[in-house]
Amino acid sequence: MRFSFFLKIAFAIVLLSSPLFSHAGTEHNMTGYAWSSNIGWISFNCTNESTCGTVNYGVNKAADGTMTGYAWSSAIGWIQFGGLSGFPSGSGTTAVNAQVVGSNVQGWARALSYSGTWDGWISLAGTSPSYGVTHSGGSFAGYAWGGEVVGWVLFDVQGVYPAICSDCGVTIEGDASLDIKSGGVSIVGNGAVPYGTIPVFEWTLVNMPVGTTCSVSKTSAGGTSFTTITNIGASGTYTGSALTNTSYTYQISCTNGVLKTASFTVAPQPPGFSLGSSETVAIQFVSPGSAVSEEKSVFVNAIGGYSNPVTISITGFPPAIASTTFSYSFNGGSSYSSSPTANITSPYSSGIGFKVRVTRLSGAPAFTGPYTITLTGTGSGAPNATKSMIINPTSFIPKFEEF
Repeated sequence: MRFSFFLKIAFAIVLLSSPLFSHAGTEHNMTGYAWSSNIGWISFNCTNESTCGTVNYGVNKAADGTMTGYAWSSAIGWIQFGGLSGFPSGSGTTAVNAQVVGSNVQGWARALSYSGTWDGWISLAGTSPSYGVTHSGGSFAGYAWGGEVVGWVLFDVQGVYPAICSDCGVTIEGDASLDIKSGGVSIVGNGAVPYGTIPVFEWTLVNMPVGTTCSVSKTSAGGTSFTTITNIGASGTYTGSALTNTSYTYQISCTNGVLKTASFTVAPQPPGFSLGSSETVAIQFVSPGSAVSEEKSVFVNAIGGYSNPVTISITGFPPAIASTTFSYSFNGGSSYSSSPTANITSPYSSGIGFKVRVTRLSGAPAFTGPYTITLTGTGSGAPNATKSMIINPTSFIPKFEEF
């Protein structure tokens, strides 16, 4: 087993007559050729020879480093990566299927046309002499050993013979992936994502050719809107808006042909209710004494078919002010108290009238505001809902006219 098996003259002749190299498909991310002085070219992807329409083959390196699939040699046929067992022993070899560990490739591949005394095994790393295939930055380098039939297999033809070719070795074609998470956990494939989930889109670009850009878009109809993210040139994340009930599909599409999708379904909104957004309540003072605010209506907005009675109470009050008291009414001003309650029943078509009365004794400090009052609704089987009423005081200056 000597590297002199690799005959430069024969290598150059065959290499110059080799086919052009092209990008791999998305299902097999390894492309290019390895070279053996015994059996010639070994193709790692059907796109190398434009045969994918007839025979779709290739080798794929997964994120965990495992290598699976088939390479092709016109001399010995198919070479299998992954799914093998009964590995032979050898000096410095590892009895596992082909895999990338760190920057080194370990394990075995096998030519499926083996017969007789030839077992077809190809070792990707070993000793005596020291050899092995390495991986860095999307490119493979170094030698594998295939016994007397296959001989030495070179993975970085362009690295050893740069004058003959510049991009004919085995590489991993640029790839991209899209994941969508909530709380750091992927929701892709989940059929019951909670309503209102805030999605975090996470895309990863690996070994992309220079100048390649990608976009992330929503391809499904309905649900929460999504603005397409364009001109992506590196891995990144984006936080979306709260998701409503429907099935969602998103995709990442790149100019080098990579296209991946991610789908999930958001469950219906659980029953509940809201009290609406905050409102400003005007109250006008003429002089120290009592003043009553304008009336505001408070309504219950049912969510997801909610129909239980809702009790409205006051849970947030203005700060204490010397010589000043606040009282409140949920019946349009018929009566006031410091902590009234009111019930609203389904179908919630009628609200309640809310007013504030402020009593200021002589010597009370200026009533400046604004002051916030928090209303809270409670109902069986649903989370509490709140609404802020902002008291905004104004002064009234009477005008006199002569007649």
